[in-house]
Amino acid sequence: MASSHSSTGYGPSGNSVGRWNRLYFDGDERKYEQWEIKFLGYMRLQKLKDTILPSNEEPDRTKNEEAFAELIQFLDDRSLALVMRDAVDNGRKALDILRNHYAGRGKPRIIALYTELTSLRKSTSESITDYVIKAETATTALRNAGETISDGLLISMVLKGLPVDYKPFVVVITQSEKQMTFTEFKVALRNFEDTEKARFGETNESVVMKTMSKSFHKMKSPTGNISCFACAQQGHKADSCVDKIRNKLWCSFCKTSTHTDKACRRKSKGHR
Repeated sequence: MASSHSSTGYGPSGNSVGRWNRLYFDGDERKYEQWEIKFLGYMRLQKLKDTILPSNEEPDRTKNEEAFAELIQFLDDRSLALVMRDAVDNGRKALDILRNHYAGRGKPRIIALYTELTSLRKSTSESITDYVIKAETATTALRNAGETISDGLLISMVLKGLPVDYKPFVVVITQSEKQMTFTEFKVALRNFEDTEKARFGETNESVVMKTMSKSFHKMKSPTGNISCFACAQQGHKADSCVDKIRNKLWCSFCKTSTHTDKACRRKSKGHR
């Protein structure tokens, strides 16, 4: 039976392939923090975690060599090249080299992390969970590099990158006098997303209704090729487009997207 190895020539075979794949580091510095957590958990199982972590005490030579042997099993060629000459058979030193390279405190890396944080943008295909994790990853890396990132700053960066659909949420958060922690902010953001999905047809039932509606419009059309210039979908015209109508709704008095200023009952009562 053929063995399974990494591109370095190292790597386990047989039943351990699954574990090796989960512990393999591909050289992407954005994933280094998560990788090190998993790797140190593995080293604890091997009873080598205390050996490979920095300490004032000199490590046992044999165990340190074993730690190095374990470490290089999970590195890509580039990462291996960083340690194979300067830290051969020295697991503790090898891990320190990797930390300095992928999670160091150098000015260029810190600038790159700040740029990543300040230019956050949530794409339409990206879930809110993935978007928030992206922001937290950059923030954690900056904090590990000695930078001070407050929850307020992190919340501001996340709010700035949200699409226009989240405008009601942004307004509420920015006008609130309460000082939120980022944990509280995440809960509020996910609750808002869940509410919006329920209101605007992201449930399975609504998806079915939308599909049936499009089919109905196509059956009514002689050509079956009517297109909406507002959402680029076929089956209806722009004047009956749900997405277009929804995006236009906004009441500055109630801070909601369920109706317009002109149709606001609360506003009209308040002026009486």
